[in-house]
Amino acid sequence: MHRVLVYAPLSQKKQWAAVLGQSGAEGVPVQCIDEAEATRRRPDLVIWMTQASHDTDALAQEALALDQRWHPAPFLLVLRGPIQPGGLPLGELPIAGILQNPGASTLRQALPVLMDGGRVFDVHTRPAASAGQHRGLSGAFSQGLTQIQAQAQMVTAQLNRRPKTLLRWVLEGQRRELSMARALVLTLHAAATRTLGLKHLTTTGSGGEKPVPVSTGLTLRSRTATGLWDTLHQRLLERIARNPQPLEQQLLALGALAPGPRAALLRQLLGHMGLALQQVRREGLRGEALLEHWRDLQEEIMLHGLQGLGGAYLRIPRDGLLVSVSELLLRGALPSPTALSLASRATIEPMLAALVRAEPVLLDGHLLAPDTPAALLHLELLLSDWLLRMGSALAGLVLEEASQWPELRRFLLRPDLLSTRQLERLRNHVNSHERYEQFILEPLRIYESRRELLLLQADGVVTQTLIDPRDQELRQLGPVQRMVTLALELRDALGPQLRVFSQRLGSLLVTVLTQVIGRGIGLIARGVLLGLGRTLQGSGR
Repeated sequence: MHRVLVYAPLSQKKQWAAVLGQSGAEGVPVQCIDEAEATRRRPDLVIWMTQASHDTDALAQEALALDQRWHPAPFLLVLRGPIQPGGLPLGELPIAGILQNPGASTLRQALPVLMDGGRVFDVHTRPAASAGQHRGLSGAFSQGLTQIQAQAQMVTAQLNRRPKTLLRWVLEGQRRELSMARALVLTLHAAATRTLGLKHLTTTGSGGEKPVPVSTGLTLRSRTATGLWDTLHQRLLERIARNPQPLEQQLLALGALAPGPRAALLRQLLGHMGLALQQVRREGLRGEALLEHWRDLQEEIMLHGLQGLGGAYLRIPRDGLLVSVSELLLRGALPSPTALSLASRATIEPMLAALVRAEPVLLDGHLLAPDTPAALLHLELLLSDWLLRMGSALAGLVLEEASQWPELRRFLLRPDLLSTRQLERLRNHVNSHERYEQFILEPLRIYESRRELLLLQADGVVTQTLIDPRDQELRQLGPVQRMVTLALELRDALGPQLRVFSQRLGSLLVTVLTQVIGRGIGLIARGVLLGLGRTLQGSGR
């Protein structure tokens, strides 16, 4: 019988005691005790049920005091009401769990996790700011992004209905125009932010930044590296299963796959990554040896992903013969990780350190324990970025093979890519987009110390920006990429001088217009008026 100490208002204490007493039906027999009995027999779990307050500092201090008083018993904070954005320092509170407005079943399911040493966080914070709350120039940018996103959703909804050829071409053109318009607005806003100091935008469009809640449904059954992986693995599997939307906006190659093969590919990559992590944990490698071994394991993961994509028994005709899809896909040589644009070392190294040895996570200048909500969400972002980039790289290989094997398109690609023209147009678009990313966008990000990470969500893929020094990558840029950074540096160097020159030129023009031309025009007008006056006086005589 597990002893649970409940701090709650008297009007609700009996009600919650009855709810917790029903946990015996789920295999967790619970006995609610009061504080006097808890001093004689240490409780197995302490629950504090209180109303969410605007004074979050006092709330956090009281929670810490209760946690220290009943240590080592796990402490669960149950809040009623809304929480202000960034109110509770979730990454700094060492308590076992926080639940906001939980139901009876949610609370009963959290008991065994907490008593076994795990952590449970289910907190929903409201968005920090909406687009309509921005004023001035930021408001204009936000309103424009909102309108573009609304129109893009309408176009996507019409495309999902599989319209006829002519209408589909028109809608696809509109979607490309909206995507370019959105990219232009974000570029202009970024330039204005650096020049005028505007606030960052809060956007919710596909492929743009999206405010991520502080914590949503995080259940960590074990605080070890294996427990971290199990939690992240389960969360990403759920998102893969609930993500039927096309991904053409952000990941052109991966979005070209049919929903079934795409989900199968991502599941295979995620599953074999778990096996690779188990192997690395057994070997106990660190530093450069770990990264070198991980490069070899990545190639094995890619091979297993291609094998799972084709299936063990799928055979389709090619040149009059039945050919195994997996064997033919594995027969081709895999490009190098650099050519595939996989996740960089700066994102792989902290992810492996946490998922292999449960080391702390460096986030915003603070070292956080990997089992804190902020660190878990950051690791989820790194893992999602690796998964999507790996899947997109393998999807590009499938597109290349499908261009030479027409029958393969029926099994792995979207129905609209069965046409050779449509497929070749997509491949050209993918190649041009990759070159633009490689030679233009990536040098800009490296020079501005930004990393664009891809986060898989239930309704699509969003991009999160991570500020991280990239000086070493800047020194390794090629000649064409370095020219882009030199152009930026030249613009930054000449910008203030051109601004001063334009101001002085404007002052000079004002002086010329007012003092020289304006005065001359005034003298001429005065002379004309005097001449007219004399003429009128002469005619009066």
